[in-house]
Amino acid sequence: MARQLRIGIIGGGPGGLALAQGLRKAGLDPVVFEKNRARSDYVQGFRLRVRRRGLSALEALLPEALYQAVLDTAGRAPSETLQFDELLRPLDLRQGPDPAADDALIEMSLSRITLRQVLLTGLDDIIAYGRTFASYTENADGSVTAHFEDRSSEVFDVLVGADGAGSRVRAQLLPSARLIDTGARRFAGKVTFAEAERASLARVLQDYNVNIRPTAGRTLMVTSHRVDPATFAAHGLIGANDPSHAGLAGRHFDNTASYVWWNVAFWRDEIAADATLEALDGRGLLELLLRHNANWHPELLKLIEITDPSTVAALKVRSSVPVPPWPTRRVTLLGDAIHSMTYFRALGANSAIHDAGLLVPALVQIAAGAPLIETLAAYEAAMTAHGFAAVTDSLAAMQRALGPNSIAA
Repeated sequence: MARQLRIGIIGGGPGGLALAQGLRKAGLDPVVFEKNRARSDYVQGFRLRVRRRGLSALEALLPEALYQAVLDTAGRAPSETLQFDELLRPLDLRQGPDPAADDALIEMSLSRITLRQVLLTGLDDIIAYGRTFASYTENADGSVTAHFEDRSSEVFDVLVGADGAGSRVRAQLLPSARLIDTGARRFAGKVTFAEAERASLARVLQDYNVNIRPTAGRTLMVTSHRVDPATFAAHGLIGANDPSHAGLAGRHFDNTASYVWWNVAFWRDEIAADATLEALDGRGLLELLLRHNANWHPELLKLIEITDPSTVAALKVRSSVPVPPWPTRRVTLLGDAIHSMTYFRALGANSAIHDAGLLVPALVQIAAGAPLIETLAAYEAAMTAHGFAAVTDSLAAMQRALGPNSIAA
């Protein structure tokens, strides 16, 4: 027997919004609770590497016009990867088969800002901004009450925690679940192509994916994100600069500029103590890297020198720890809220969207009369299987990139 299913989604990141889009496409209207209308956290300024699992889920979840907008506004990344040492001498590093290679769409690059614009389209009437989740209560009649910091509450049949790595939903549902500091510290920054041209930056650093593998030290990875603003015209504001970023200094949230970007990771205290890193602004972090790599090729130092300081930060790399199966309830999780992972495989957002692609049909089945707990249990089994496999894969990739080190609890 069909039922009216009340669904609450805590969090409006890629996974939560993709879930809302898929449910609406299927004829179910959830309510999404999002703290802030604007997203200006640091990683929001970077592009996403696309994997088939994420793109296939978007195709299934989005209306045809919005999926086409994803394809039309996507950026391009280089298709070929070159390896050099710190003096830009070519390296012939023969690698074994990449188990995740078939899942990667290496030339497709999605702006996080643009993806958010796509995912928000048509959802204005079901998103409640400014509502910060506090806790939930499981009621005697089987419903779940979500409580918010403004002392308001809402009642649902299913509550989905899509509230990221610091998930309050997970903290209540699975209090023993852990998020660890891996000990890695990641630096990243961007250079617009306009600035790269003005500085006559070596073409190899603009036109290819480049891995700099020094004889001693850490690998610097360089890639790019090219966009053609002319292709955005058919999709209104999708692909344009987000008005909510208008007051922010620098070019980090410039959504219409093509750019080269780089990243490098060190173990904790390897380049500087955490307290030192936290006290440095973008310019200070760039100067630290320049001193640390002073013997590198001048073109590599130029890349760092011309980087916009507003695009630079040093982040602690964290990861979830896989948890054993738990008794399924009317509260469930997706994405980073349950399987947060390092950036080394570019799997995080793709996995969250993939989760949404698993959860939508489960909720549709429940609305059509399928047993709620059993159906959610099947979703959770599939979601954790692929999600924690991605966590393990990304940690292994981090260890290969950085070498041995103890992972901090």
